[in-house]
Amino acid sequence: MARGTSVNFKAVKNLRHEDRHNRREGREPRYLLAPEDRLRDSSGQMLASALGRNDPGLHERYMAGLAQCSERAKRAKAFSPFWSGIVVLPLRDTGNGESVDAYRDRLADTMTKWCQEYEALTGHQVLQCALHFDEGHIDEPTGEVRPNPHAHVLVDRMRAREARVIQTRTGERRIPARVGVIELDRETMRKVQDMTCRVVTGESAAGRRARVAAERETARRAGLPPRGHVNHREYRAMMQDAARERHRERGKLQARIDALEAEILERSRDLDEVAGVPSSIDHTLPENRRRVFCEALDQVRRACQERSEFEAITHRAAEFEKATREARREAQDAKSHSALITRALERAGADAQAAEGAHPEKITPEDIGRARRAIESHARERGLSLDEGYKSLRAAWIAENEREARIGRSKPHAQKDYSALKLAHLELQAKRRVERRARAKCERDRKVQAERERLRAGVASAGGLIAGYRSAEITVARACGLHYEWDAGARCRRYRDRAGREVFTVTRVRVEMVRYDEAAEIAALKIAAVRFGGAVSLTGSAEFRERMARQAAREGIHVVDADLAHIVTDEQSRMGRAERPPAAPAVHERAPRIERPNPSHRALMTWWQHIGAHERTAWPEEAEAAGRKRERAGDGLLDAWHTMRDYQDAGRSVPQSITEARHQDRTTVRRQNEQGEREQPDFGR
Repeated sequence: MARGTSVNFKAVKNLRHEDRHNRREGREPRYLLAPEDRLRDSSGQMLASALGRNDPGLHERYMAGLAQCSERAKRAKAFSPFWSGIVVLPLRDTGNGESVDAYRDRLADTMTKWCQEYEALTGHQVLQCALHFDEGHIDEPTGEVRPNPHAHVLVDRMRAREARVIQTRTGERRIPARVGVIELDRETMRKVQDMTCRVVTGESAAGRRARVAAERETARRAGLPPRGHVNHREYRAMMQDAARERHRERGKLQARIDALEAEILERSRDLDEVAGVPSSIDHTLPENRRRVFCEALDQVRRACQERSEFEAITHRAAEFEKATREARREAQDAKSHSALITRALERAGADAQAAEGAHPEKITPEDIGRARRAIESHARERGLSLDEGYKSLRAAWIAENEREARIGRSKPHAQKDYSALKLAHLELQAKRRVERRARAKCERDRKVQAERERLRAGVASAGGLIAGYRSAEITVARACGLHYEWDAGARCRRYRDRAGREVFTVTRVRVEMVRYDEAAEIAALKIAAVRFGGAVSLTGSAEFRERMARQAAREGIHVVDADLAHIVTDEQSRMGRAERPPAAPAVHERAPRIERPNPSHRALMTWWQHIGAHERTAWPEEAEAAGRKRERAGDGLLDAWHTMRDYQDAGRSVPQSITEARHQDRTTVRRQNEQGEREQPDFGR
């Protein structure tokens, strides 16, 4: 029956282990085939693995995907931004004389086509594809090698979703940009399995199922035992049969033990007359049987002593027993020693012959140095890499030996030269590996230094909410009534208020907001300013950036974003007008009333919770003054929201009552922070 195929996925929990296993780096697994049982290509090299696709930014992409996922998603048991899959590959077609090189190329082309069709079918992206040829097992009854060629694939399931606006029953709703996982339902997974069968085996899934069913029916009619999957019920029945068999064997052993116990009991009772003990003794007890035996032995010894023969008989018996034991021991020792010596000599002779054939002379460091220089010069003359140069030089030596042997001359290159060439190649590979690691470390250090220089120059790094220069923020945190807790896993500081609620998170290059009330935003701006040198950059929604830019202008914090310069200038001008002496009272021109859909309850409550207590009182009063009065009770909050939107849509400044209410809210928050600082003078991590 032909070898089937399938693809099985699991979540990636340890990407470093998966990557090293796929690329066959580090220690080899114990379940690999022996070197003599593996496939070898035309150059004599063992066919272990082949890397068809490998994304150089694999680990950075995995960590970025984890960072963009929520904590709730990370706590899921089977969650991971990457999938690790195993594709079962067909065996080599030895009947048609397929070579190992052609077999390897055929599987590489097959996996390339599989990766393309999988990406088109699912939307996932295949980042790594590695083919393994060195796994399998040895069939115990026949000793036949059963290889297990397969391919490991690493798949990225994440995708970025753009921000969009949808129409709801209450109006427009804006869904922000986020990162999501491309889930595969059962229908899609069935299509993936069918595609795998078609690409790998060359036949459709339906045709293969029909062919397998026909083969099984033919085997059943021929009386052959069925092959296939053993379900859990059959396996449980097999285990129960084995348990019953063990129970029967245990019963037989127990019956044998009982028979021996009965025989011992009978013999002990037969010695009663010889020992002279009462017949009422309990012979089931071991100590009673021992006493009966000892007393019977004493009776026999005394009888022999009376006949003057006991000592002579005992002496001769002891001498005979001793001689017998020594003879047996000597024979056993001689036999064991002879067997050990024979095996040792055979092993030593085989090892000596192998060593003499492989290395007739000892390889010296000078031989390895000459071989290394030969590889380097050969590769340099032909413009090849060191690996290709080694293979080319070895092939040239083999061809030269064969040419000299055909004309009857001695071979110019011995086995010692090939061994020295291999050792030199291994040393060159180790040297290049060390150099690559050193270059990678220098490159990482250079990128980190460039990022720091970019931050010092006042350019905000991408991916944060607030970014800029780096400095200390302990004093400002105390003034704002906050304290932080160090998160060793995420490598960040989590700032909390006096009630223990998380306000924002500070990492090495950014401040990430958790709460969006006015006090939290002011504290975040102050800490970002003192931590990052007095200049900040803002990212996020347009409303958030405008609000934070105006707040930064009121706090005297420099904003480096060029697109927010006009907002900062407008806020500074407004602050300058507010500081001027009050002019003659002017009649405030109210914004025109605009009819619009009512907001959703969530949007309404979000706006209501983010304003202060005085502003919550001022907006309903302004709505009533503007003529927005509803008949139903409880619609005052909607009137206040519509009035606020009238001023925003018309592009007019808010009334003086709203400005005074906001000023009172800021004063209240500042007073509460100062009072909290006096009550809590110090804090720690």
